[in-house]
Amino acid sequence: MNINKKIKTLEFKLSKILNWWLFWAYKSKFHWSGMEFAEHKQYIFWDSLRDIDWKTYNKTDKLYVKKYEEERDLNVLFALDNTKSMEFWSQDYTKKDILQEVFYSLAMSAFLNNDNVWALIFDENNIDFIEHKKSKENIFKIFQKLESVNNTKWWNTENKITKIENLLNQLYKRNIKNNLIFVLTDDTEIKNEKILKLVWKENELVYINILDDFEYNLPNLWWNMSFSLGNNFLNIDLSNEKKIQEYRKNINYKFKYLNELFRKNKVWYIKLTTNSDIFKDLLLYFYKIKN
Repeated sequence: MNINKKIKTLEFKLSKILNWWLFWAYKSKFHWSGMEFAEHKQYIFWDSLRDIDWKTYNKTDKLYVKKYEEERDLNVLFALDNTKSMEFWSQDYTKKDILQEVFYSLAMSAFLNNDNVWALIFDENNIDFIEHKKSKENIFKIFQKLESVNNTKWWNTENKITKIENLLNQLYKRNIKNNLIFVLTDDTEIKNEKILKLVWKENELVYINILDDFEYNLPNLWWNMSFSLGNNFLNIDLSNEKKIQEYRKNINYKFKYLNELFRKNKVWYIKLTTNSDIFKDLLLYFYKIKN
């Protein structure tokens, strides 16, 4: 599917839901740091409980929330994984397809909130920064860059540092501050907790893990299977129950470790698979965070 068709398909999906709610349901701490009270409005289901004016409620027996005007815009940075592993697929969609859908949904929601959207796109050897702008054209540019990234080599893959640790190093070296950063990747390896803390200290992080449902669950099918990884193929023996159990044990340990790491460092964590209801999961998660 070409870029224009992909975007038209996503626009159609977004037209069926209030995608503005995705971002509206989640207001960053950087939004709240520069707001002034504007007026009251009557409480509706999606409003945050923390916005309720209880003094007004005591006087009127009706729920009202405080409406604010923002004094400064929010910079929203998308760190997008464009490595070969994102091209893996076992069903109709690759992980990269899910990444593009999540990015486009959140980026358009941020645009409707009048926020600055920019991106860092990385693969095995390259990194590309797209500067922030308040325009749909910038979002389309980022989407196009996801299809093809050409730049200079940005990290030494022989040092055995994971791609996300390298990404966090780049953010720290570039002195990225006061951003809401969405990291979209299939990487589950973060061993350097220090660099995570350094980046989180100056920003707010939302880590979105995107996984193929097969690699996440790995079923016992008792035969060999072959899967596409870009132009290459991966052969898997699904008849070895012992190895499958070891795999499940290892991946469960990884996610338990990630959950604990992010909880301890106050990094928001979302796990999506190719079988997820993307819009529903994002909306419910951000609403949960907001409250």
